Amino acid sequence: MVLNNSKNAWYFLNQGLTAVYYNNFKKAVSRFNKAISLDPNNLTAQLHKGTTLYKMENFQNAIDYFDNVLCTDPKNLDALYNKGLTFEKLGEYEKAISCFKQSLEIDSSYHDSLATMGLCLSKLGCNKEALKITEQILLVSPKNISALYNMSLILGRLGRRSESISFLKKAIDEDSEQSNALYEKGQDLTGQGKHESAIKYYTRAIEIDKKNTRALVAKGWTLDFAGFSNKDICVFYDKALDVDPKCTDALMNKGLLFDRTGLYKMAIACFDKILEYDSNNIRALYSKGISLFSLKKFAAARFYCESALEIDPKNVNALCSMVWFLEHSKKYGEALVYCDRALAVNPRYVYALSYKGKILLSLKEYEESVKWYDKAIEIDPDNQTAIYHKNKAEVEIVNMKKESILKKLSKL
Repeated sequence: MVLNNSKNAWYFLNQGLTAVYYNNFKKAVSRFNKAISLDPNNLTAQLHKGTTLYKMENFQNAIDYFDNVLCTDPKNLDALYNKGLTFEKLGEYEKAISCFKQSLEIDSSYHDSLATMGLCLSKLGCNKEALKITEQILLVSPKNISALYNMSLILGRLGRRSESISFLKKAIDEDSEQSNALYEKGQDLTGQGKHESAIKYYTRAIEIDKKNTRALVAKGWTLDFAGFSNKDICVFYDKALDVDPKCTDALMNKGLLFDRTGLYKMAIACFDKILEYDSNNIRALYSKGISLFSLKKFAAARFYCESALEIDPKNVNALCSMVWFLEHSKKYGEALVYCDRALAVNPRYVYALSYKGKILLSLKEYEESVKWYDKAIEIDPDNQTAIYHKNKAEVEIVNMKKESILKKLSKL
């Protein structure tokens, strides 16, 4: 029974860690609580609950959980370090320094503890001692971001302004470089469909550089993919827009999210912001057209979809926006023309292949419909929409044959 409880505790622990990466701290704490209730001796769950409470700024309770770990494992470096960080946030710098010193007695090369201890000493007015510690870190690890920022802060307090600015610039550059490397790793994982792994890298990228707009947008998109609420998702798009009000990816993804959830006017407002500074943005033009159609502003919708095609007549996404518009307007003949134009540009474009099948299904040309769905499924065997509608067309073919046989029999 104890073994089973321990195994189940790790299940809930992993759920909690996933929730942390998705910034769902309340859920994370709930999962860690479940793990701890099953296995009170699970120090990893205790530690992660403490670090999550720290992120929620529930500092006193966070310290209690770090102490729980340290009661069993007095040399736990992560618990000592995080306890020190928590005291630093509470402004209790002497207590923080005591924690960092304890961790350094266990591992003198623990640079994170050393760097934050230097920061605490500086906040206590011991700038020369803090400077010496920080220089010691940078000799061994010249790209240590915390040490670079601390160096800038300490030199500023010592009145060495130009040197302070120089170290600040180095810190910002290193922040950006490391953050972008983590973002790129996240992108690789996203491309492989490993979204839970990718979000860990986006989260870390943002922790290092809160102004990394690409990581902010990527995290928002991943939360959207995972089915989070608009509120949870838009936090990250809005943070990107606070950094860069002309962050097109943030505005576009936000607009598409609003359109998909029926907030068409809010979607159009996002697309309009893009068009204010980039009037030829094809995606914003046809996306605005789609949202206008949903508001039953049909003439305006067609205008914006056609405007996109005037800029680039061979843009398959713009062509297919016209297919969508015309098919929803029941103008099937025109829709087929645009479908063929898209397929002339890209004969293997699954969306256009499948949509042609759909239009032909609506025109009751069932056998032709099946042919186009087959082409789509050949390229994308898991395309459930194409499979579903192909089955519908095949049912209609069977029904037509039955009717034909019955008519012949009735004439006998």
